[in-house]
Amino acid sequence: MDMTQVEAAVEAGGGYAAVSVKTLRNAVGASRAKVNVVAEISAGLQAAGYGHIPLAIPKQQDRVVLVYKQCVGAGASTLASVEAAHIGGEKGDGAAWVLATLLPKLSVG
Repeated sequence: MDMTQVEAAVEAGGGYAAVSVKTLRNAVGASRAKVNVVAEISAGLQAAGYGHIPLAIPKQQDRVVLVYKQCVGAGASTLASVEAAHIGGEKGDGAAWVLATLLPKLSVG
């Protein structure tokens, strides 16, 4: 998998996708999600116009990250995203998945 496939998943999800750290790590061609690798993932997403929740990509490869197109969302989606950013562990993974599922259905703008 490369970053193009991550971008395609976000587009297919209507601007949002729940993606594992392992998938993101593989997209940048790294074998482990160390500090420099998660920084590279974050920078690559930002450069392509995407944001992510949690704000600091976890180093654990089984965690889930909500990747979203930065031009999408306002109001309720922004609040939900901020709340999800402050939840750690499995609850944070669940919040990322719920957001990826529900946000495209919210009426924004």
